[in-house]
Amino acid sequence: MALILPNQSSLRQAQALQFLGPSGTTRDASYGSESLGAHCEGPFLNPSKNGIHNASVLQEPSNGLPDLADCYGSNNLESPSPIKLITLAPELSGALTSIQVLTDRGIQVSIGHSEASYEEAKAGIKAGASMITHLFNAMRPLHHRNPGIFGLLGTASSSVRKPYFGIIADGIHLHPTSVKIAWNAHPDGLILVTDAMRLAGMPDGTYDWTNGSRIIKDGALLTLEENGKIAGSSIQLVDCVTNFLNWTGASVPEALKAVTETPAKMLGMKDVKGTLKEGADADLVVLDLQDVAGGEKKLVVDEVWKFGVKVFARDQV
Repeated sequence: MALILPNQSSLRQAQALQFLGPSGTTRDASYGSESLGAHCEGPFLNPSKNGIHNASVLQEPSNGLPDLADCYGSNNLESPSPIKLITLAPELSGALTSIQVLTDRGIQVSIGHSEASYEEAKAGIKAGASMITHLFNAMRPLHHRNPGIFGLLGTASSSVRKPYFGIIADGIHLHPTSVKIAWNAHPDGLILVTDAMRLAGMPDGTYDWTNGSRIIKDGALLTLEENGKIAGSSIQLVDCVTNFLNWTGASVPEALKAVTETPAKMLGMKDVKGTLKEGADADLVVLDLQDVAGGEKKLVVDEVWKFGVKVFARDQV
């Protein structure tokens, strides 16, 4: 999904969203990656957990639908919406009502950039949120008396389902043991994500970002120049899968599920994406599992197929 961050005016953001919706009937493999819709990470985030988001543009959805419409554009909240997912902090004023409004319109909601206690996070799931954005990062840490958002992975209740959750397995955002703990707590909910921005694949160096800020790229590590805060990542998804394999002891099918079947289910697309079922999109990645030093494994992309058309072959690069 395309990711739009709250560092622009509401008008510009609403205008940009019109171009980030699902690709729909445009099924030409030569166009490259397909959009499944936009993920709006904000601006309804807790300013104390803003990460590198500009805190001055963050706000509360106190009035529910009017505030949502003012931010994203009323047309963008109607079906079919270009927005697939919105990340917000459930403890904010009006957040629970907003979650219900969004999910009623077929827009999924994820909890993130939040100071939510376990009880507040649980209320968010009861209201309709179905995911946690980059678990452990930009949220209140686990505490033995109140496990916060992470505690949702241990919830055992007929009225509150365990949410899906994104994990950034780049070796920077999380310790490998934290990844293993999360996977063992709720293996069917884990989704591997890169948190990558446009600097993925670029040479190391310093790059302009927004509002006069600059980002320093050093391998997979991205930091904001003025304060050293982690600014997303530039890791490739296949490397996240490799890390997950080596850190958790998961099998290859279990690791691949975290980037195929599970995210497809989260998006409500389990019969279209992430499966080899007849009638599903023929989007395929052929991987080579290699042994490396120290007994670890490494996955290398051999081929990529889109809509049944080969678009990449390693032996032809």
